[in-house]
Amino acid sequence: MTGQTRAATVKPLLDVRDLHVEFETAEGLVRAVDGVSLAVHAGEALGVVGESGSGKSVTALALMGLLAIPPARVRARRIRLGEVDLLRLDPAGMTRVRGRQVGFVFQDPLSALNPVMRIGRQIGEVVEFHGGASRQDADRSAIRWLARVGIAAPSEVSRAYPHQLSGGMRQRALIAMALAGEPDLLIADEPTTALDVTVQAQIVALIRKLCDELRMALVWISHDFGVVAGLADRVAVMRSGKIVETASARELYASPKEPYTRELVALARSNAIENVRRT
Repeated sequence: MTGQTRAATVKPLLDVRDLHVEFETAEGLVRAVDGVSLAVHAGEALGVVGESGSGKSVTALALMGLLAIPPARVRARRIRLGEVDLLRLDPAGMTRVRGRQVGFVFQDPLSALNPVMRIGRQIGEVVEFHGGASRQDADRSAIRWLARVGIAAPSEVSRAYPHQLSGGMRQRALIAMALAGEPDLLIADEPTTALDVTVQAQIVALIRKLCDELRMALVWISHDFGVVAGLADRVAVMRSGKIVETASARELYASPKEPYTRELVALARSNAIENVRRT
């Protein structure tokens, strides 16, 4: 990440204005996201942090057109990715954006990966679709991506099915698939939640390294302020569907203004102390 402060005149890579998401339920309309605005610049890492149910994951899914409509209702004044107006794209257009311009790493790789398709073929399909490669070249590219995300036996893993891999290896494979289209922006939705502390740290370091190497922007979604503070340039704090505070990661960690942010920071510090004691 560059860590540099962007001038207000610099056009963001991702520009979201006044996003609302509601869900139709048997009990009535439920508002999950209430007027969220955010911007991410090229090469920048933005952390979106908040407790479960705060709306952060729904925000990401809405931006990428991954919510079922209905029951979801999505509206916004603006959702732009570079020069592309995402609000005007049809489903086929959004499919072209996903993978090529935006990579998405889901929280649960076992659910995100196809259980009956070999890992290498799943990554290769991304290369074929977005890069126009032949199947043979795409499969070779898949092995290279598996090696790049730190898998020691990439050829062997490429022939494996998701259930044959550990949780950490599945997450690395999912990261490889998200990056295989060489996107400008990577969105990672709680990608380390189900992993132990050691593997979490490895995945965070891996994504940070790859974003630097590929000069990608990053949106990292998490309930753990400690993870976000060590990864992001800026942090947006979400609560009850709204962004309640945004500042640099260093500023928020040192002197949060909102009581809710102070609670998240205190919890992160407590968790950090506990992790040190365990090691």
